Parts: sequence; C-alpha cells; structure tokens
Amino acid sequence: MHDVPGSGANQTSLRDDFRHANQEALRLRSIGDLRGALAVLDAAIDRSPPVAELFSNRGFIAAELGDRERARASYARAVELDPMLLAARLGFGAELYAVGELEGARSQYRLALGIDEENLVAHLAMYELELQLGNRAKALAHQKRALAVRQLFSSIAPKERRRILALCAPGDWFANTPVEFLIDRETTTLHKLFLTTPDKLATLRLPTYDALFNAIGESSENVEVLLLAEIVAKMLGRPVVNDPLRVLETNRVRCARIASHIAGCNAPETIERSRAALQGEAIDRPTIVRPIDSHAGKGARLVGNSDELRNYLNEIDGERFFLTPWVDYASPDGYFRKYRLVAVDGEIFPYHLAISSNWMVHYYSSSMKAEQWMREEERLFLENWRAVFPATAASALERLTESLGLEYVGFDCSLDREGRLLFFEADPAIIVHLTDDPELFRYKYEHVPKIFRAFERLIDRQHARPA
Repeated sequence: MHDVPGSGANQTSLRDDFRHANQEALRLRSIGDLRGALAVLDAAIDRSPPVAELFSNRGFIAAELGDRERARASYARAVELDPMLLAARLGFGAELYAVGELEGARSQYRLALGIDEENLVAHLAMYELELQLGNRAKALAHQKRALAVRQLFSSIAPKERRRILALCAPGDWFANTPVEFLIDRETTTLHKLFLTTPDKLATLRLPTYDALFNAIGESSENVEVLLLAEIVAKMLGRPVVNDPLRVLETNRVRCARIASHIAGCNAPETIERSRAALQGEAIDRPTIVRPIDSHAGKGARLVGNSDELRNYLNEIDGERFFLTPWVDYASPDGYFRKYRLVAVDGEIFPYHLAISSNWMVHYYSSSMKAEQWMREEERLFLENWRAVFPATAASALERLTESLGLEYVGFDCSLDREGRLLFFEADPAIIVHLTDDPELFRYKYEHVPKIFRAFERLIDRQHARPA
C-alpha cells in the first residue's frame, strides 16, 4: 500500500482526507483488522473524486482477504484512472494470474515493464507466465533480467524450525528440484541461491542456514552449473545434500549403464546421437527417440525403422537425441503401469502409480481421475509398494539407490514380464507434490506426507552433522 498525494494546492482538504484514510487503513492492517482497513478505504472512495491509489490499495486489501473478484475490479479501476500506476499494474497482473487469465496477466506485466523495465516482480511473473504459455526462450530471457538484479530469494518461515540454503540453476521448471513442494513453509525457511557468475556470487552476503541442499538437476544445460555448485559447496565448507558430481551420474546414458549392472534390473542401454549421426542410423527394432533434456515425454516417439526415424527428425527440433530400445511392458490386462518412487536418505517411498492404455504413460493424461479401479490399485501401491514389487525388483531398486549415493532422488520405473525392475529414469529434480483433489485422492494425503517428513528429517540430520 502507499500514501495518496493530492493533485494541487486547492485540494489540500481532499489530500489530507486521502492520506488519513491510507494511514488508518495501514494501521488497521498492521493489527490484523483487514476488514476494518477495507471499510476505511471504501468510505474514502465513496466521499471523494476517483483516485487511482485508493482503488489500488483497496485491491491490495481485498486480495489479502481472498476476495479475488473485488480485488480485480479495484485494480482494473485503478489502472483505468492512472495507467502509469505501477503497484496497480502489478496487483492486477497477480490477480488475473491467480484465476488463470494468463493472457490478461501477461498484458498487465508487460505494461508494468513499460513503466519500470527492470522491475523484478514483473520479470519473475513473466518468466512463469511465458513458461506456462509455452514460450521457453522468452521465459528464460525474463529470468535472466531478474537474476541480473538479484540471485538470492528467501521465504522466511513464521514458525521457523529449520533453514535450507538451496543451490539453484537458471532455467525452466525442470532445472531444479521443486523444494517448495517438499517443505512446510510455516516451519522451514527456504533460501534459494541461483548460481549465475562467480563474480556475482563473490559479492553476496549469505543468510544463516542449517543445511546446504543442491537443488540443481541433471541436464546438458546444467553441467557447468553443477560443477560451479561443487566449487561453491566446497568453499562454504558445509556438508551438501545431493553432491553435484553424483547428480551428474543421473544422466540417462550413464544412469542406464549403472542400472544395467544391478541384478534384477532391466535397464535398456541408452545412447546419445547428434542429428547428423541419426540421419544414417540403422533402426531395426522398436526404439524410443527423444531430444536430450526433454521432460514429460515432450518430443519422445516410438519408431520402428530407419524411415520412421528420418520422418521424426524432419518434424522435430533439436541437435542431440537419446535412443533407447523399447520394451513392451504391458501387464496381462493390456495396460501399462509406471511407478514413481522417491528415495530419501536411503529409504524408499512410493509416490504414485499411473496406469494407461498408452505405452507413454503420463499421470495427468491417463484415466486415473476417471477410473476408480485405477485409484484403488494406486492406493494399494502407496500402502505397501513391496507387496506390489517382486522381491528381486525391490532389491534392485534398493541397490540402485545405494549406487547413486544421492540423499534425495526420484525414480520412474515399471516391472517387466519376468518381474524385474524395468528402469526408465532417475531424477533428483523429479516433482513431488500434494495438490490433487483431496476427496478423489484421499489416500495420497495419508501417504505422500511421509516423503515430506522424511525430507525434513534429512535436513535436520544435516544440521546436526559437524561442518
């Protein structure tokens, strides 16, 4: 909120009235009386000519009260009265974003950047919006502008019990472990340090923290940042959760090679090829081809021969690709099952099971919401994953966890027709959240928090370790 200036000497009385209303609203807000603050602003608006700042402040208070409709209407009126009022542009953009009006929100943040081209809030919001709208290059450009201004972002827990310093890489949502979903924001303070350039890091004054967590995931874009994270961790002289050099071993090629040496694990060899090399690649069996650094199946395709591979290359962008032999892992009922589990400090927790009639299984494009029998099967998996996995497959997953040596890592896998662990991917930046419908997926709210509590215990143990 901000004070409202008068527009001229002949409006001294109105100016004093505006200022008094704002000051009183601020006072009431400071003691927790949001409704009282809103009433003061309403009264001031009713008895005076339209003033943009009063409407903007009313939007701010209404948003805090959760009255989204009133907040949007107030901000809309504020920017109508004063198109150059930055606070109103930012507030209006945030409210439109909150209700999913992405194009409208993007328009407001663009206008905000027209007022202040270096505005940190607007650049960070545009980063998220452009990612959601599928404009990765534009998103990263906004993030770069924001990180030029600030590299450390802190969320302070009101009932602080632990403090994490997370090393992060610039990039899209897949670049880093989404730590925000793993912690209780009421009790866990999160400092996110984005590693940009050594000179910027050298000038930073770091906050006090209990545990150092490398949140940077593996990708070709993150190799140099992971190496920088290794140097930073050594300079800080503190034990680091998820050693950056070990994270590098989760690369699809190297991790499949590690998994292939584990008894009871079926890990088809993955190879990396350039576009030019693929033009002459001989394909004589079903093979999955995907661009490196792709996620959620984006750009992945099953090809059966060399002609299909070349057709794929004509349709897809990218210069480097992964090739993996496809294994038909359909269960006897004809459905494909992809299991996601998470290892925290060596202990394995089930996270979800996705069932689909398509070999490329994605949780939210499957029929998990529509089919009760699928949810029942997932519930049983979450209750006791070892009763679902044959002993050889469970043992293989345990050995793989040990081999990777990461304190926090997720796995996507299935079971082949011989009951072995069919390995797909290991990823420390895998997303784990609890935002599903609490009625439809009630069982998740019983089991998924076990992962969160295990992560908290991991952080607390790190705090107890000597530096």
